[in-house]
Amino acid sequence: MKNTKKYFYARILADTNLYLVELGNNEFQYGAEVLISTEFGKDIAVISSFLMEEKPSQKAYESRVMLSYVTTKDKEVLAINSKRSQVLKSKISETIKRRELKMSITHILVPLYGNTVVVYYVAKARVDFRQLLTELRSNLKEKVVMRQISTKERSNSFAIDCRIPFEQKTWA
Repeated sequence: MKNTKKYFYARILADTNLYLVELGNNEFQYGAEVLISTEFGKDIAVISSFLMEEKPSQKAYESRVMLSYVTTKDKEVLAINSKRSQVLKSKISETIKRRELKMSITHILVPLYGNTVVVYYVAKARVDFRQLLTELRSNLKEKVVMRQISTKERSNSFAIDCRIPFEQKTWA
């Protein structure tokens, strides 16, 4: 029996990762916003490739089956989480400054549905952030994941912090 599964790549705005997603029984719409499962919870991603008949060998995070296309309710939750991520970035940056850690927060990802906060940062050298992580987890009462990214990865993300398409982002 021939494999009837179809796949596409999707990117979560403000994330640096590429996700491989199975289409399932959904209709394919290139460039559409979809709800996918990630290692941190459910989040909105944009379809960034054409449909593929076979599972590709390119390295990507796997997301299982596409859950649905984005609804109005999902967009409302996204707006709330985007504001929350900006507040968290400010608070976490203050904590880093107070602890005199040599790192800089690039952006915070708060999944649409889930209880994880993903903190993306850049640093020139290794940073021991164990005490910071302990403090953040106790203050936020959520799982906190720290991800170091390169400058190139940071510039490749669609948007930083506010999840707007790259071409609409204004740079100071």
